[in-house]
Amino acid sequence: MVLKISSVALACNHSQNFDSLIHLAKTMAQKFDASIHVFLYESTKIDLSGKLEGIDFKIELCNTPTAKDLRERLNIVKPDLLILSTKNKDNNDGLFTLSESCKIIEHAEKPVLTIPGNFKFEKFDKIVIPIDTSFETRQKCPPTVVMAQKFNATVNIIGVSTDKSKDTEVTINNYTRQVSNKIAENGVDNDIEIRLGGNITEQTIAYANELKADLVIIMTEQEVNFKSFLYGKFSEQFIKLANFPVLNVNTKDLIVSEARL
Repeated sequence: MVLKISSVALACNHSQNFDSLIHLAKTMAQKFDASIHVFLYESTKIDLSGKLEGIDFKIELCNTPTAKDLRERLNIVKPDLLILSTKNKDNNDGLFTLSESCKIIEHAEKPVLTIPGNFKFEKFDKIVIPIDTSFETRQKCPPTVVMAQKFNATVNIIGVSTDKSKDTEVTINNYTRQVSNKIAENGVDNDIEIRLGGNITEQTIAYANELKADLVIIMTEQEVNFKSFLYGKFSEQFIKLANFPVLNVNTKDLIVSEARL
């Protein structure tokens, strides 16, 4: 999947990080030369002409924020990227609950960028991608390259698995090296970290927090060998626990890559 964005949708309300979300949507639109469609869950429209100057944008007033309501609106607008204001374990200021967010992501045909309700966007300088032992995991590489190039970011690859066997170690080393080489071929600086054993969600989030990462890119459908002892699907765990933006790449959009990428 090559990430191509000509239209950005933002689902939000006038919460504490509203200005930050608008700034993020504008930045994405500028980086990709895209238009913006704001799904504003308020009773009164807000004048955004000053904040979105120079951007082709539209505001659509919406009622109760539910997954069903937003999915119906997305089916009409069909954006290439949805930015979603979410609630998680640390804040209640986002627009959509964990359950509603997961329903939206599950049915989305394009990438969804989830933003915790208390997050203030400044930059995407450090990007993290987790790589496991499944064949599909490396398909996050192309969209990661595009994001890194657009934001002049470095990429930090973390190889993770609940298994610590020798076979797993060999597979993880091979896959992370392949991804690293492909990213480097596209002129993007990157590093590799291997962490085997334990809860892979917690391992990845801990690594991202250690780096003070600005963005983590994951796949929305559970990767074949991404298993957790605690919470269920990897993508759902991430939305619940992450205190940073997460780009959820829908695997329905991905073409099965060759082993050599």
